[in-house]
Amino acid sequence: MNKLRLLSEISLFEEMPDHKLKEIDMITQMTTVKKGTLIYTPDTPVEVLYFLKQGQVRLYRVNEEGKQFTIDVLVDGNLFGETSSLSLSDDSTYAEAMTDSYICIVKQENMEAFLEDNPATALRLISLLTERLKELQNFSEKMALSDVKH
Repeated sequence: MNKLRLLSEISLFEEMPDHKLKEIDMITQMTTVKKGTLIYTPDTPVEVLYFLKQGQVRLYRVNEEGKQFTIDVLVDGNLFGETSSLSLSDDSTYAEAMTDSYICIVKQENMEAFLEDNPATALRLISLLTERLKELQNFSEKMALSDVKH
């Protein structure tokens, strides 16, 4: 499997020139995650970002009674994770592979250094996060305003 091609299909890196993709290739690790695998839990110290190349990942929380609440279902091209400087979830979130998935992993310090050297990518990241926030706000509004049927 061609890792550079896979990286170029991740939303953050879609329009990136090959020489920049090679830089990303040097700081990332590609892995396969089987369906049902917990990628991280609230007990996992997460200082990495995940880029979902292919598959589906569910982000959810569990309340005190053990009920699960799905926050988001991510598909190809999405990013997720938690670092001290860039939070794409919070420390009470679980991430579970809903299908067999290809995930690209990058350590916080490596991603921060790359973004500092590549402001266009940093702006693209802000744009993607803003888009995702709007989607979540729209979803929350629909849920709050929908009729609850007993």
